[in-house]
Amino acid sequence: MAQPYSFTVPGRPVPAVRMTQRGKWVKTRAQRYLAYKNLVSWTAFQVILEPLEGPIGIEVEVYGTGKGRIGDLDNIVKAVMDGLNGVAWHDDSQVVEIRARRNKSDLERVEVKVWRVEEVS
Repeated sequence: MAQPYSFTVPGRPVPAVRMTQRGKWVKTRAQRYLAYKNLVSWTAFQVILEPLEGPIGIEVEVYGTGKGRIGDLDNIVKAVMDGLNGVAWHDDSQVVEIRARRNKSDLERVEVKVWRVEEVS
């Protein structure tokens, strides 16, 4: 594995939502999701100054307090990856490796590592 770029997205993780449904609750969730996606992008851009080329690996460590539901792990990973589009990579089709884990902690956050994969077999 090449030297990874590492950064932490502070606060409660927000899972990706479907943007095609109608209803007031969807609008509120969509606004929270879009704000979180922008936070991920901004946080990543502080570390990754231009998109990586070639195959990419990503590790997402989700930390929540365990008080209340924060969403499915795969939807949180999707929200993080959506925020990294155009920042860490040009297109998410470059991602060939994904590692994800949910953990309990008093401090809610998402820790992300992104690296260039040397060789894809």
